[in-house]
Amino acid sequence: MSNYNRITLKERVRIEAGIYAKKSFSQIAEELGRSTSSITREVKQNRIMIKSPYACRTDCVFAPNCRKTGLCGDEHCTKRCWTCKEHDCTKYCNRCVTHTCKKTEKAPFVCDSCLNKNKKACRYNKYYYIAEKAEARAKKTRSKSREGIRLAPEELQTLDETLSPLIRQGQPLSHICSTHRAEIKVSERSIYNYIEAGELSICNLDLRRKVKYKKRRKKQEEIKCNKFNYRQGRTYEDFQKYMEEHPGTLIVEMDTVRGLRTKEQVLLTIMFNSNSVMLMILIEDESMEPVIEVFDRLTKVLGIRRFRKLFPVILTDNGRCFKDALSLEYTKSGSPRTKIFYCDPQASWQKPHIEKNHEFIRYVIPRGKTLKGYTQEDMTLIANHINSTTRPGLRYKSPYELVETEEMKKLLEVLNMFPIAADEICLSPKLLSKK
Repeated sequence: MSNYNRITLKERVRIEAGIYAKKSFSQIAEELGRSTSSITREVKQNRIMIKSPYACRTDCVFAPNCRKTGLCGDEHCTKRCWTCKEHDCTKYCNRCVTHTCKKTEKAPFVCDSCLNKNKKACRYNKYYYIAEKAEARAKKTRSKSREGIRLAPEELQTLDETLSPLIRQGQPLSHICSTHRAEIKVSERSIYNYIEAGELSICNLDLRRKVKYKKRRKKQEEIKCNKFNYRQGRTYEDFQKYMEEHPGTLIVEMDTVRGLRTKEQVLLTIMFNSNSVMLMILIEDESMEPVIEVFDRLTKVLGIRRFRKLFPVILTDNGRCFKDALSLEYTKSGSPRTKIFYCDPQASWQKPHIEKNHEFIRYVIPRGKTLKGYTQEDMTLIANHINSTTRPGLRYKSPYELVETEEMKKLLEVLNMFPIAADEICLSPKLLSKK
């Protein structure tokens, strides 16, 4: 018979109908499958009161004959206190007796079924239970109970000491909440509310995405593109067909990140969709030869078998450095090592994982800053910090924690990539300035 779920609007309608039908609370409770105390508490908490228009505008039975003055403390005031519009005499007088109907002090606690409720002789406040009003009041009560700061000052200070240094260090809030679950006793949403309310020493300007994240544009219609020679049999449609024929094949996304729009060093990024591990390799320029050299070097170090297992399918854009598809797909001796597919022009959303992950790179190397002067060791350091950051989309694990295969472990060993301790992760320009 016990039911600890919230009372619904339908149940409130039946409670209202039951009161009008002069049913007892025990009868109503039995019909709804709830306890009698639940019905009693519901009616008393969510009933509405309509004040009675007292003859003397004061809720006191002695008001018509009361001659008291100066109850508010003003000894020179000569008018009777019950006639004062500035002060409520019932709050100051110890002799005040309010108009209280004894019928509303016991079940059903309302005037819905009372025979005298509409008579002029009734001088008492009226109480009514109306299902719609009760539902609105219950929702308002729940909403208010969730407002404000529900932490003690000491707990709030501890939260601030944990969060603020790490956020200034460039760590995402989701990563901090994941790695400090035992210390942070509130949800990620609550932390945003605390920052918004100014309860912590950090502000919205310290949260990159809070102030910089642009509104998403509407999805553009699919753009039909010309079939260039290098795209023959390698379009996005061909990619979808290939994945339908070979389900479960691991997908790797590839792209480049530029500093300035000049002929300088370019960052080649490769991301494994299975675990979100991203490789960052610095190449001389955006020509085809440096990318082919990277593929040849990885093939030589890993071996053709490991390379095929790691890079079975690569999805990339139409950048000029990726146009020599045959040289990427085959070794110099003619052995096949991977399959290359190209997204449609101006359709970066077709490879969303790597595009989204580039946001982490921009935390350390802001957009528009040149890549000149950086070394491969710098890029590997950035990649290690990015791949050690936990993500909500990975069930609050880091990409490195999802590495399982021996081939992937060998690749990370070859590229000198390793995890960073959670509290040491830095995703801001300070990472490279510390060197």
